[in-house]
Amino acid sequence: MSNHDNPSEGNSDRTVTRRSTLKGLTAVAGVGSVGLSGCLGGNGGGNGNGGDGEGGTIKIGLQADLTGALSIYGFWHRRVLENYVEAVNEDGGIDGREVELLVEDTETDAETGGQVFRRLVQQEDVDFVIGSQSSGVSIATNPLAKQMQVPYFPLGEAPSITGEDGNRWVVRNNHSTEHAAEIAVEHGIESGSKWTIIYQDYAFGQQYRDAVTAAVERRDGEVLQSIGVPVGESDLNSYLNSVPEDTEVLFNALIGASSLGFLQQSADLNTPGQRLGAIASIEGVDVSETGKGAEGAEYVTMLPRDTSDVDVDGVEQLREMANPSDSDNIYLGGHINASYEALSWIEDAVTATEWSGSGDHQALIEWFEGGPSVEGSERYPQGPKFFRGEDHQAFMDMHIERIEDGQLTNAKRVEVDEPSFEARANLASQEF
Repeated sequence: MSNHDNPSEGNSDRTVTRRSTLKGLTAVAGVGSVGLSGCLGGNGGGNGNGGDGEGGTIKIGLQADLTGALSIYGFWHRRVLENYVEAVNEDGGIDGREVELLVEDTETDAETGGQVFRRLVQQEDVDFVIGSQSSGVSIATNPLAKQMQVPYFPLGEAPSITGEDGNRWVVRNNHSTEHAAEIAVEHGIESGSKWTIIYQDYAFGQQYRDAVTAAVERRDGEVLQSIGVPVGESDLNSYLNSVPEDTEVLFNALIGASSLGFLQQSADLNTPGQRLGAIASIEGVDVSETGKGAEGAEYVTMLPRDTSDVDVDGVEQLREMANPSDSDNIYLGGHINASYEALSWIEDAVTATEWSGSGDHQALIEWFEGGPSVEGSERYPQGPKFFRGEDHQAFMDMHIERIEDGQLTNAKRVEVDEPSFEARANLASQEF
């Protein structure tokens, strides 16, 4: 682990692996060894922004996309966190202090998301903020976290969030599109080295286009063609007809009507290439209604929608907290663990640093720069993961899901023991 007295020193040269960091985390905190909440007892004697003295409440804000384009994500993040906070409090809270969750709607809008962050910090006096699933909201909020000196845990997946748009107050425990692309290519290259990419022609699709292209080329593969599709386009025949005949893997980063049209139309046209994509393309979709054309399509995800064969303690508990049977919304297997585990990371950092209030925020950030790591557990149901302290980015095992008989099945787990891409920025070297 890096020196916590000078965490920027040597971080850029340090080789980070899950195995190398796990021992360091255990030595510092003994994290995860006690109960669901893992309370180990710190000094508990100060005020957070919202604390009220000895044993005061720890306030955590959530930028939830409750309305707008990503409302289904906001729905599940809110539900899971509300139930998790209740469970943590029933188990004694964090370091003996009750946790309060305050939720605000971003409307899946960057400007509104920034206003939400300000309101949570300035009016609600939150100590930490778990961010939006929207990359636009995350990027707009990052500078506010620095300005207001509040640890921010964004859920957006754009590479720049922990890169050129990041700063020392931003900690991402969610994966980035670069990480998902690396996993997809590591799996897909087994089907062939000649790839075609069909992508939604806006930030989401463009990020995957660039990341997949780089990952394929690093493995001596070739991207034959990249095909952009306008947002909202459902008739993909003309785009699919331009896929080269020698394509062995057809990677898609599409959303909504384009994603659903792709599945059926690529089957109807017998478009060449094993179909592989990002789970975001079909999150919130009932795949049983996608038709036979969807059979065999594969997606990279953090956690399968069907967790019955996922061998990690706590994965069923996560599902119970989501309680999908009590909602008409489709369960989001591949994303909701990120908000749940953000709370676990906050708890571990509070405990390890004996955090007592905003005066300890810098020490808490430095703890993440030490590269903490955990194994899968009730508190980390997605599985083992670790932080690269240099850019405050987490890395984790991921899964490949496949549509079989009208259902998403867990086809493969891809283990990750070291960072899958180079850091875009040395956030740990910046001034607080």
